[in-house]
This record gives sequence, structure tokens and C-alpha cells, in this order.
Amino acid sequence: MNPQIQQHLESIFQLLLSMQKIVIPKPDVIQYWNSVVSEWIDDESMPLFVRKGGEIRGTSITIGNRAIIKTDNTPAHWIFKKIVFDKASPTKSRIAEMLENNEFPISFIRKRNEYDTLKNGMVSTKETRLNEQGWKLAHIERIAIKRGNNVTIDHYKKHHEIFLSLSNMYLIDKDFSGLAELESFNIIIKIYRDK
Repeated sequence: MNPQIQQHLESIFQLLLSMQKIVIPKPDVIQYWNSVVSEWIDDESMPLFVRKGGEIRGTSITIGNRAIIKTDNTPAHWIFKKIVFDKASPTKSRIAEMLENNEFPISFIRKRNEYDTLKNGMVSTKETRLNEQGWKLAHIERIAIKRGNNVTIDHYKKHHEIFLSLSNMYLIDKDFSGLAELESFNIIIKIYRDK
């Protein structure tokens, strides 16, 4: 990247941060939630999430003996809203209970063909949809899952981790959401987060 352009991007980042147009979770919040995500991944009885566009949300596949539930970006929105904004501290056992009772939101809306796969609590409320509050939820590291026949449970575990870990999320005002698509801008976010 051209050094002048990088310098301008850093200035834009600092300006947006000072104007509260970017929200980056605090280190202690990241550490707490990431430990819960790690426990979740290690618990074979709990399903993993896979974000897949164009799929019927709420359906699941099984790899080995592990259930993997198809979602949109709703779980990441719920996590950011509950943990960063509402300052909640859900435990792994609470998450397991929510999943068991179909209370963990995994979809923004329910399409006609999803009434069998999405129970009421699995569809988010308006308060969870951060985009309706003027934000874009961005992931620093791209979370697309590998495709093909040789996708293993380890690929799904890694996807679940980077999809739901607060260390990989931030909010940016929707008016500036295009910046979140730039790898060079996300590097700036990562450097700031790791200070």
C-alpha cells in the first residue's frame, strides 16, 4: 500500500474513533467472551455455527458427532449487542441452555421456507439488529468457510471461532461501511485493538 494512502487511512480511523463512529470492544471484554467461545468449541455437546448465505437458516449438518447450524450474521450481532453494549456476561452453560431452548437468535428474519427450522427465539428482535441502529458489524479477518468435500470439523471450529470472537469484530457507522472492506483499514483496527 502506498505510504501516503496508509497515512490518510490512519487519520480517517482516528477521526472516526474520536467521533464515536467506530466501536472496538475493550480488551477485558474480548478476553472474557473469547474464553467462553473457546469453552463452547471444546464442548462436543454444543452445536457450532456456520454463516452461510443463501442457505435455509436453522438447518444443521453433522460432522462426526458434532451438529453445525446454518445462520446469517445474527449471532455476531447478538454477541456484540449483549456483551459490549448491554455489558452482559453470558456463560457457556447459559449459552447451552439458550441453544437447547431455541432462544439463541441465529437469523434476522424468517422466510416462508424457514418456519420449520427457525423457532421464535431463533429470530432476532429489532434491538439486536445493529444495522437498524446505523451500524455495520465488521469482521477484521474474513470468515468465509472453506468449500468442497474435504472440509473437516477443524475448519468448522475455526470458522465458529473467528465468526463469534469479539477480537475479530468491530462496528463502523454505516455511512463509512465501505472502509471495513479494505484489508489495509482492518490492519489499522487490529493494531489499535492490540495496543
